[in-house]
Amino acid sequence: MARRFLVSTTHHLLAIEPESENLWRIHSGAGLYFGLANGADGLVYAACRHAILGPDNDQVRASEDGSILVLDHDLQVCQELRAPFRLRDIHGIACFDGRLWVTCSYDNLIGIYDLTRRDWNRWYPAPNPSHRDRDIHHFNTIRFLGGQLCLLAHNFGSSELLFYDYPSLQLDSVVPFGVMSHDLFIFDDTIATSSSGDGWIVNKRGQRLRTGNFPRGVETTPEGNLLGMSMHSPRDERQRQNGILRWYSADWQFKADYVLPEVGMVLDVLDIGDQDRRLDSMEPWPHAEVTRGSYNRLAPGNVYTPNSFASNIGSGGLEWHTSEETHRWTAAREAGLSILMNPGEKRLWVEVSSANPHGYFVEVRLDQQYLGTVSFSAPGVQRHEFRISPESIGPGSLKFRVPYLWKPSDLIPGSTDDRFVGVAVLMVGIC
Repeated sequence: MARRFLVSTTHHLLAIEPESENLWRIHSGAGLYFGLANGADGLVYAACRHAILGPDNDQVRASEDGSILVLDHDLQVCQELRAPFRLRDIHGIACFDGRLWVTCSYDNLIGIYDLTRRDWNRWYPAPNPSHRDRDIHHFNTIRFLGGQLCLLAHNFGSSELLFYDYPSLQLDSVVPFGVMSHDLFIFDDTIATSSSGDGWIVNKRGQRLRTGNFPRGVETTPEGNLLGMSMHSPRDERQRQNGILRWYSADWQFKADYVLPEVGMVLDVLDIGDQDRRLDSMEPWPHAEVTRGSYNRLAPGNVYTPNSFASNIGSGGLEWHTSEETHRWTAAREAGLSILMNPGEKRLWVEVSSANPHGYFVEVRLDQQYLGTVSFSAPGVQRHEFRISPESIGPGSLKFRVPYLWKPSDLIPGSTDDRFVGVAVLMVGIC
């Protein structure tokens, strides 16, 4: 049997078998659906907020009373767990040591349900008592790894990974870990997270994998790795947006994209194995747009556009002028762009423009590797593709070097642009 995954979104719980492109609708009407966890005897736990505006509306978050759906071997709801206290702004959940652990970000607490005694307790992980019952750290992911309890603090920016001794739950250590991070999993033999604010995966050693957009929800298996992604959009539009599932090989080479129309955000992904779960009674979900071997048109994961240059340019942005709608001008004779090459990628292409009426050229380098020269005999736009070496996998600096800077107001009749510019970069792509 092919590997299957459970996916939580704003509006639905879905199941997917990536290799066959089959999807099923498992549950609707209790969203936002968030954390997912495997339990004993084939049971699956799914967190529900019962309020789709939860992430965006503080008043709604304050009134939430979430629950945990218990799904049997065939993903049918067999029980619903509710706590004697409100589970507000539920994020990730985990099941280990006979207990269910539920991150409740609104109150900065972890709800703990003992599956044997069938009772609930509250744990406040933050050392400072004044941080209780306030969304200070936005704890969102909890895992038991390497004999320690690991908890991710989103922090609404620079995130941290907290390690607790188990079972004492004494805080052992804290390390910086991505930006607006979600998820804890193993990437290249060490703990990793989705650095959602950066649009990449990063592990504890600093190794990175480019995803683009807002990654959240990751599951790794020997057959392949499934990543959830949401689109960057205004808060009041997130519940109506398309979600994306990106399917990689086990060594993180891109295989396919699945665009899920109007599911809202993708929030978590769970491996439910290749065992024969009987899904024939579930409603097929035929709405996915599948692109195999190429990224989807809405959120290609291999393209840098002028708007995405902002977080990737070097020297604090001084080498570049302010981004314009379709392009960004270089402001130095050598302007750098930080890029990330993923496994399996062999080519890089650039789309650049010159408006210099006297002819012009730009040399393109990746770190110290000379890729080629784009020459202009007249103003225009050119796209050039370059082959890159396997040693370039990982982070690198793409450099554009021009022979001199020029002022449009001096060379173009009627121009009032008195900046010193080089070339305009429209797009950079990797494949």
